[in-house]
Amino acid sequence: MILVATLGLLTMPTGAGAKPSFDVKERSLRLSLAIKGSNGFRGFISTEGHKQVGLTLLKGGVLIDLQTSGRVSRHGIVARFGELAKVSVRFQGKPVTVDPQRDRRGNSERRCSGRDPIVEPGFFHGTIRFRGENDFTRIDTRRAPGTVERRFRRICKRSPLAGLEAAFEEIFGALRIDLLEARARVDGTNVAFEAASFDFGSLLGPGAPPSYGFVGRTVERDAGMRVIRVANVDGADGTFLAGKPGANPQTATVVPPKPFLKTAEHLKERGIPGSWIGPLAVRLPGAGLVPLTGPGFKSAFCSLTLAELVDGNRCLPRRGDEPGANSLAALARAATQGSGSQSQAFWDARLSWSR
Repeated sequence: MILVATLGLLTMPTGAGAKPSFDVKERSLRLSLAIKGSNGFRGFISTEGHKQVGLTLLKGGVLIDLQTSGRVSRHGIVARFGELAKVSVRFQGKPVTVDPQRDRRGNSERRCSGRDPIVEPGFFHGTIRFRGENDFTRIDTRRAPGTVERRFRRICKRSPLAGLEAAFEEIFGALRIDLLEARARVDGTNVAFEAASFDFGSLLGPGAPPSYGFVGRTVERDAGMRVIRVANVDGADGTFLAGKPGANPQTATVVPPKPFLKTAEHLKERGIPGSWIGPLAVRLPGAGLVPLTGPGFKSAFCSLTLAELVDGNRCLPRRGDEPGANSLAALARAATQGSGSQSQAFWDARLSWSR
């Protein structure tokens, strides 16, 4: 709902008195292609620069993201994801220069100086194989549609966007969120659980019902790659019961829906170490049933604004190897991109938060 409202916000005119600013866009190369897996999974392979290659699999609220190093050029991709996947493809397409007039009307490239971006739609040919642990999905294809996007150094005026970023932060940044977090490192794997209650009263007025969300996540490194598994679901009334932040004792109970199983309870009194107990677990493809409580878990409950949450603030300090989240300003910029890259920009933002 927030993202849909954002698109409406970003179509509003900005004040004529906004001071212009400039954004320098450096050269970049991105290859992306879409693939289908068995058991209802869909996937994406995308690259950043000439080395980083990602393979992402989606089904409903479940996400598996693998990141590794490979060889990337505008002609193709060669990469291995340990024993799980192999990608060796060459690209065939036809270059299309992005229309500068279209940029000036509705894209973040508008009012830019420098060489126009080049997007090449076409097909990748070669080998794409993936076999998930316990066969949760398989991919074996020799042809997939995709694009090669080359961008060149450009200097762009950002005066309308600067105003929209400020409006975005003012309207959505004040949204309050009660957040419960629990984390542990289990056998070399980072395991995390988050429960959030979104108070829409500041946006929709008093009496607006809250919204609940639950995230279970594991992050592991194996054979030179990083594997992230995420389950992300919404909850109904009664799935997240918590006292007011700052109360003594702090209490919170979660009963999230599938793929989560069972419940857990957080209790914290001033001057006494907190407890996080219960049989709560989540079923993640490739990892099986992952316990979300037990020895080594720490939990915390706090209240944040959306601006604080998206900028990386949490109830528990982030671990050094955990990726940060996109800022609200970055999401506002993503929303103003043209239709060809808008979905990818929002996907990048969502994936960053899920990590």
